[in-house]
Amino acid sequence: MINERRLIEHGLPLAQVNEQSGREKSLRHGHISTMHLWWARRPLAMSRAVVAGTLLPDPGDDAARDEILKDIALAAPFEQSNGAGVRHLRERIAKAWPDRKPRVLDCFAGGAAIPLEALRLGADVTASDINPVAHLLQRCILEYPQSYSRFDRDGQSSLAEDFREWAGWVRERVSNDLDTVFPEGPRGGRAAVYFWARTMPCQNPACGIEIPLMRDRWLANSNRRKCWVELRPVNGHLDVAIHNGNPTTEADPSEGTVKSSSITCPRCSSVVPAKDVRIYAKQHGFGKRLYGVLDTHGRERVYREPSDAELKAGEELPEGLLDHLEETPDGTSAIPDERMVKSQFRILRNLVYGVDSWAGLFNNRQLYVLATFCAAVRAAHHEMLSAGMNPEQAKVLTTYLGLAVDRVVVYNSSFCGWHVTGEKVRDTYPQQAIRMAWNFTEINPLAEVSGNWDGAVRWIEQAIWHCFSAAAENASVVRADAQSLPWETNYFDAVIVDPPYYDAFQYGDLSDLFYVWLKRSIGHLYPDLFATPLTPKAGEIIQTRADKKSPEYITDDEYERRLQRALEEMRRVVRDDGHVALVFAHTEPSAWERLLNALRAARLLVTTSWPMRSEMSNRSTAQISAVLNSSVVLICRPSDLEADGFYDDVVPELRERIAERLGTFEGLGLHGADYFVSAVGPAFEVFGRYRRVLRLSGEEVGVDELMVLARQTVAHHAMRSLVGGERLTSLDNETLFYLSWRWGYGVEDLPADEAYMLERAFDVDLSALERVGLVTKNGSSFRLLGPQDRRAPRRGDEMPDTAVGVLHAAARLWEDGRRNELATLLARAGYSDEPAFWATANALAQVLPEKNAERTMLLGLAGNQEALANAATDSTIDFSSGRLFDLPGDRLSLFD
Repeated sequence: MINERRLIEHGLPLAQVNEQSGREKSLRHGHISTMHLWWARRPLAMSRAVVAGTLLPDPGDDAARDEILKDIALAAPFEQSNGAGVRHLRERIAKAWPDRKPRVLDCFAGGAAIPLEALRLGADVTASDINPVAHLLQRCILEYPQSYSRFDRDGQSSLAEDFREWAGWVRERVSNDLDTVFPEGPRGGRAAVYFWARTMPCQNPACGIEIPLMRDRWLANSNRRKCWVELRPVNGHLDVAIHNGNPTTEADPSEGTVKSSSITCPRCSSVVPAKDVRIYAKQHGFGKRLYGVLDTHGRERVYREPSDAELKAGEELPEGLLDHLEETPDGTSAIPDERMVKSQFRILRNLVYGVDSWAGLFNNRQLYVLATFCAAVRAAHHEMLSAGMNPEQAKVLTTYLGLAVDRVVVYNSSFCGWHVTGEKVRDTYPQQAIRMAWNFTEINPLAEVSGNWDGAVRWIEQAIWHCFSAAAENASVVRADAQSLPWETNYFDAVIVDPPYYDAFQYGDLSDLFYVWLKRSIGHLYPDLFATPLTPKAGEIIQTRADKKSPEYITDDEYERRLQRALEEMRRVVRDDGHVALVFAHTEPSAWERLLNALRAARLLVTTSWPMRSEMSNRSTAQISAVLNSSVVLICRPSDLEADGFYDDVVPELRERIAERLGTFEGLGLHGADYFVSAVGPAFEVFGRYRRVLRLSGEEVGVDELMVLARQTVAHHAMRSLVGGERLTSLDNETLFYLSWRWGYGVEDLPADEAYMLERAFDVDLSALERVGLVTKNGSSFRLLGPQDRRAPRRGDEMPDTAVGVLHAAARLWEDGRRNELATLLARAGYSDEPAFWATANALAQVLPEKNAERTMLLGLAGNQEALANAATDSTIDFSSGRLFDLPGDRLSLFD
């Protein structure tokens, strides 16, 4: 029997694992992310470390523990997925579990990262998910490569080799059909990429010209190549010319005809507001115009205007071509005519322009191309059976062919943009939503271009090989609802999950794009999975972004009830001596409060936690204020909470534990939301062990109040490291609030919920700070104002009563060259030789970004500290002179 205490409760090599997790998000060759798109898939390095730490006992000896941690660090790089570190970990786990393999469950398996790593480390793995697309993907990662592959003569996966062979068969099958819709270009050969613009007529009656809707007019804009589009009004229409080389001084290709969804006519300059554009699109629909093509020949790329034949082929398919496409064996239409969930317009932005079917995301040629591929995949399955192949093997191979079609689908819709620097196609989901693409791309999937068929096959082939080499035995993959798990009580040794977070990802609605095409390529092989028009969503554990008046809307309260039931089910199926590892990432403090309450109700005790890198810092949401680059892994044990804790005892315990854990986290480069959230786990460890926390009066202390204490402890810990412990006591709360915000979030706005938590942590009043001009409300967020955002001091202004107020006034006086008044200010405020004041100035300059105006001011001010201190000492202050301040008793702020 494994020891009760696990390795993860004592240590993890966070620095090495986090480094590799951040790096892994940009890796491709063989990574499971290249098999098929899925959202919020966790890094393999992070998943591997959590699984290993959860299954291995803590040796109870520092030297022995360090050896295991070295193995986890050695196993972290993606290139070492099957290296010595992994082998050592697998051997250690086998030794720790001599009687049987440890049983591991992930009931939110999603993109299968966690169960794959558990499989790699030798566990008996069960993966489940309610979404049929995720379930199918999990089978392709965790079951098929292990069950239907073997080493061929060259030491490669036979399944991957067979897949490549049949993918070639499909390519050959569709080649002639596709040649009929992609004409040869003027130089011979067929174009790789077609550049389209949606169109609408100018609403000015005196003009009426058909406007190509283009966000910008670049085709290529890099050090390698410059190519841009010119729009020229000629005799009532617009000519399009493509130019190679740098644009002229008069031309600015970054300016298109669309800005913030409003349209400007390039002929008469009249503007159609965004609202009217949406109304027009819903009533009439946009037109479309082919304005450019790209020929590729190896490394050579030629952008040119389309030929007459290409214009004709692009505008209209040969008569009856779409109508003659074959239905699937179960009678499903060849093109995805299923209607979208209209209430999901917040993530399916096409809906606001009247595009409300999945077929509407594609032009006619794209529909024909994709339907032809689907038909060829079905024909390949029939051919395999006719050749005498084992039916299960044929089903598996055909499934991977269906995934390849999906990879082409996501790169060949009319909502795909163009990356002008990388000169490649942007897929349909650049974010966790479909966004309007005014000028979009269409690819020839058989040409040399990103998103083509050969690329899809290559990526999937490498991923099959990686999954095959990860483990000799397959996982058990089950489609199940996490709220009602089909396993007996006390069955699993560990449950390791990454549950959905409120409305962060609308998995069902996002995956419908893949679902409708998989139904047409391989749906006949999985009739139970594809029995409904779209993915079933009734049991999803999410809060939806749907219209709140719609029947599809799920409130946050309902999400929490569903997550609560799932946690209770995890507690039921895990052994009493087992562990639950929960990955959670959310910036809203209230979400963490409710999670703790849910864990308490499910009788799961948090024993430790780790902040782990889980996101790309350059992802599309990384520029949004207060977003997380890290997730917090909470390690829980089943426990019946019986003891009450008393507030006066819990508070020092809480502060001591947070300080201890933050010391462990030093050097991880945590900032902002990541740093504050890193304290959530240690806080959970302390007050999560009590049934209730009571004051001596018997009044129960709410989780929200305890979380404020945790936030306060973290903020003061960070400030001590910036300005020093002794200096910290000299600073007022408003200054500590300001410094903490700048350190944590830089110049970004802060969501109101987060700002209020910071307000409570430092016992300041945001309303009062608004009145003196230190913060301003910006919609549902707050903005912290620097000295450059506030007016310069004037004669008669009142003296500040906070260090940050004096600092801002001093920065403005320094910037304006008002040295005498600056000396007077420092002398009167008593800050000319105050270490805490200058430490604050230096700390702010250190944490602000390069070229920031406030940073420049503070660097100049702090760089002349000695001279300013001397000037302040020598200053003769005449309060009656009216030079800057009129009354010695004036206080508050120098600013309106």
